[in-house]
Amino acid sequence: MPDFFTEGATGDLATLSPEDSHHALRVLRLRPGDHIRVSVQGQRYEARLEAKGNLAAARLLKPLGSSEARTRITLYQGWPKGDKLDLVVRQAVELGVFAIVPCVFSRCVSRPEPGKRMDRLNKIAREAAMQSGRTIIPRVEAPIGYEKLKGRLARHEQALLAYELAGGQSLRAAYRGALDLGLVIGPEGGFTPQEVEGLPAQAVSLGPRILRTQTAGIAAIAMLLALNDDFQ
Repeated sequence: MPDFFTEGATGDLATLSPEDSHHALRVLRLRPGDHIRVSVQGQRYEARLEAKGNLAAARLLKPLGSSEARTRITLYQGWPKGDKLDLVVRQAVELGVFAIVPCVFSRCVSRPEPGKRMDRLNKIAREAAMQSGRTIIPRVEAPIGYEKLKGRLARHEQALLAYELAGGQSLRAAYRGALDLGLVIGPEGGFTPQEVEGLPAQAVSLGPRILRTQTAGIAAIAMLLALNDDFQ
């Protein structure tokens, strides 16, 4: 059953955006009367598709349980080069991440440039949320620097930093069952020792093998959700 998002509903009728209407009617070739799922401001419903010209609407039939993880993980991802962040966003959203915040560290190989990159990343997040049946669309925030990151991490129930020199402290051993987590992943060049020491986050190892920046966050998110039994 296909999933869609809408900003709101009038009574029991929620209108899909022109883009989603095109996807439903022209790409998926759904027909009026077909059943779909639609999330309206954080609530998921089973719905019946209706069509009005080129626009589609969802007639809300019954509320459904949330597909969201109990564990709210905010991924603080070191800004990578090329289009690697596209892959990180897509897979993190599919797994169940709550939010993604790109970060600029001293060893970042490339730097974010002004423009439409954030719009593209949020579009990828929306598409991944629809594909994976999410109840919410995780937000990809504007990149932040080191000092702002320190303040953000201090507000989480627990903050973890994936670091290959973590001295044998495993993620499993460090995780305390927190439901509001900040997870920090470095860029291709890694962290400097000073960055690791200055952040209010516990350094942890993801295992004996060194993971690429576009792999490490995805692996850590899956580990944390599994540890908290969030795949049930």
